[in-house]
Amino acid sequence: MGYIQGADRNQVILLPDTLDEYVNEDNEVRAIDAFIDCLDVCAMGFKAEPAREGRPGYDPRDMLKLYMYGYINHIRSSRRLQKEASRNVELIWLLKKVVPDFRCIADFRKDNAKAIKEVFKAFVSLCNGAGLLSHESVVIDGSKFRAVNADNKSYVSSNVQKVLIDVEEKINQYMKELDEIDTTETVPGALTKENINGVLDYLERRKKQLRDALAEMEASGENQMCTTDPECRLMKTRDGIRPSFNVQTAVESENHLIVHYEVTSDCVDWNQFENGINGAKAALGVENLEGIADRGYGNSDEVLSCLLNGDTPTTHPNKGEKCRTFRFQKVEAEVTDEMLASKDKETLLKCICAGVLPEVLRRDDVEMEIYRRREIGSSVYLNKETGEYVSHAEMKAMGGLETEKVDVQRNPPLQPYFERDIEKDIVICPMGQTLFYAGPGQPNGQKDESIRRYHRLSACLKCQNKCTLGQRRIISFKDGETRKDETFYDRANENKITKKVNHQFKAVTLSEEQSTWAEWVIVRFYPNQQHLRTRNTIVEHPYGTVKRWHGASYLLTKGKVKVAAETGLSFLAYNFRRVINLLGVSKTISLIQA
Repeated sequence: MGYIQGADRNQVILLPDTLDEYVNEDNEVRAIDAFIDCLDVCAMGFKAEPAREGRPGYDPRDMLKLYMYGYINHIRSSRRLQKEASRNVELIWLLKKVVPDFRCIADFRKDNAKAIKEVFKAFVSLCNGAGLLSHESVVIDGSKFRAVNADNKSYVSSNVQKVLIDVEEKINQYMKELDEIDTTETVPGALTKENINGVLDYLERRKKQLRDALAEMEASGENQMCTTDPECRLMKTRDGIRPSFNVQTAVESENHLIVHYEVTSDCVDWNQFENGINGAKAALGVENLEGIADRGYGNSDEVLSCLLNGDTPTTHPNKGEKCRTFRFQKVEAEVTDEMLASKDKETLLKCICAGVLPEVLRRDDVEMEIYRRREIGSSVYLNKETGEYVSHAEMKAMGGLETEKVDVQRNPPLQPYFERDIEKDIVICPMGQTLFYAGPGQPNGQKDESIRRYHRLSACLKCQNKCTLGQRRIISFKDGETRKDETFYDRANENKITKKVNHQFKAVTLSEEQSTWAEWVIVRFYPNQQHLRTRNTIVEHPYGTVKRWHGASYLLTKGKVKVAAETGLSFLAYNFRRVINLLGVSKTISLIQA
């Protein structure tokens, strides 16, 4: 059976007459071309003025087309983009045979970082005008992107001192080996003076780097520092603790398009909820919005702030609860209609503390309750000197607990030792009580069957004789051991056994009439559980696509501004491909040109 035969390389062929014939009408590069051509690059901040002298520069629109095509097709390297521009028929058509140098390609992304983010906003605005974005809810999430910073160029103040000690020990060790080489004969295969001197030079440089880093962290007050990219931070990732950036995104819930993103240096998402909702509202052009997030965004202050803004911060409440609870001590105050309709957060908090729910919180998922609570509690301590009631914490702060020696009263035991019966597997204590097997010993956290423990809680609770040091009075025997002397009395006589006593304060329980009561206001917010269950299906797909399909889990640029441009190109490519999959190329072009 034969194979499919290729064409003869020497055969004369007829190529298309024009470059436009190489790209069909349904090719996505036509949509890229149409979108970039409609942008006002000068207003966005691109350096679009052509050079008056020397060799002319490249059109920023051509460079944008090159980058957008590259990120859509998994190409982020400037060298690869240069190579593709000279051999890829689609890029040849898109750039009209212009082939920029890789340095110019890399410099364009670096020098126009802020303007590139405006391109992302322009496409989001285009999608919003076409009705492709939901104005009801967005899902907010963050992901760690590995920064351009080596692990050995990242320092934490708590570990730098330990590493310094290790480096100094290695220096001393190699110095000793250097002295031994001078006094002993050379052994084949051993380190030479040249090798040791090279290692010592490296260790001295490393020592200087660590000391400089430690001094810089002490001067700045930071607990960590990255030298290659000072704006990144050490963050917990799937690959361990790595220098990274925390990229926050807001994904609308209808077509799963990214409407807002922000690059931060925060290691956690704890303080990013309100910023994400506000960014999404600005992108969508709405006053109020529902933001859905995971438990990492459960900062109560952030949630309350979003509620006072009129938004719906849907995030997981505390474990075992169905709602998020906010408590305020009630303060009597006059509340006016203007205060209830105000948008000032301090004014709204005054209304809540007065026991009146402002208009922005009068909704089905928010409720208010006023209740009475003891100011201190029912279990308090009476100060015998002043007659005042104080809490346990106040009593400890006033030095109420004192340490004194235990007065050991020894009752005459039947025998001064514990006796073990191996056959019956029991132990007779000094007071004549029978102790039973309680399990194997655990000397190092691991079960050791060779050590057997015995006790009997009912007998020990009634016994006044303190035979062992353990709280549960458990006695341990090794294999073959049948007798063990009591040791408690010797330790007590050495003043090692002490207890906490209280002479100034007396523990009392207050009745309702004796207690001082205060009124508190409780505001409860019930998040939509169904929206929380569907969160993963909305936000995880864009991140997975960007990190795997675009290969953007490892950044190529430094600094938050440049990283924002790089991640913006990835998110723009995702949105563009997503819209093409939803509408098709022809409808997308019609949408752009409308």
